Amino acid sequence: MRRFIVVIVTLVVLVVYGPPLAARLFSWGPDPSLRPAPGKSVAISGGLSLNVVEAGSGPPVVLVHGLPSNAYDWDTLSQKLAAKGYRVIAYDRVGYGYSSRSAHTPERYRLESNARDLTALLDALGLQRATLVGWSYGGGVVQTLALQAPERVSHLVLVAAVGPAQPPEDSDALGLVLRSPIAAGILRWVSSIPPLSRQLTQQSLLQVFAQPQAIPPGWSEYTRAMLALPGTLDAFVLETQRAGYTELQSQALRVPTLVLQGADDYSVPPAVAEDLHRKIAGSELVTIAAGSHMLPVTHADALAERIHAFLAQHP
Repeated sequence: MRRFIVVIVTLVVLVVYGPPLAARLFSWGPDPSLRPAPGKSVAISGGLSLNVVEAGSGPPVVLVHGLPSNAYDWDTLSQKLAAKGYRVIAYDRVGYGYSSRSAHTPERYRLESNARDLTALLDALGLQRATLVGWSYGGGVVQTLALQAPERVSHLVLVAAVGPAQPPEDSDALGLVLRSPIAAGILRWVSSIPPLSRQLTQQSLLQVFAQPQAIPPGWSEYTRAMLALPGTLDAFVLETQRAGYTELQSQALRVPTLVLQGADDYSVPPAVAEDLHRKIAGSELVTIAAGSHMLPVTHADALAERIHAFLAQHP
């Protein structure tokens, strides 16, 4: 019996610790050369720094990504907006890309802490006011800042943005895993086994892009490479568990707001955008036919036109 227990414990240890160790020894991880070069490091409060990528000149437009994402997912839309005469600023939120990782304290990795970081970034860049474009979770961040300090926000653009009507995350298998207390460990274990990592990444991309043909070539491996940066999966899990979307007081927003939504978004359903439109006085809702959750990637031209027209209508 004792020998049997030893064998079982040994097998469990090999299964749990074997793949991550082998991945490190044999470099099984994603290709780091697929990661874009870091941008400009901007110091903010608390000894943290944010990785910032800028394009163009003109009125400032700040792009706030979702989760688990990064500043470079905005690249195409950023260039389109810059060509229309804007200073476009994309940045990695704390925990993602090349920005700082923070201690996992209760007040961190929340919409409120992200809003504070964004305010600190505006201060560091000398921007009194800016147009804020929030995508997915980033939409919750920009709403939070606009509620706390509306004087810092000239316009809000909510792209496939979360809101009070967002359904719970535990509606699928990945959502259930993310709610688990050992979620980060599970994701790190899966990411250490290339076939499992590729399968999970591909399934997640099918969810957000809605159609397999909409996924850009190489996007899956690029995504794996960015997620492999230390601490990224931890930030993803913490922000998922601490989201608090239902607590957003969107009805109190008093800045010009454009809501952009994909008709085929399976991550943030159109009902969430419709609810935001009803709650935010004077807001404009535009639904993109056949659009998925990844509108800035798949419909960058349409988004740039809509954002430009909206800003021109509300000088």
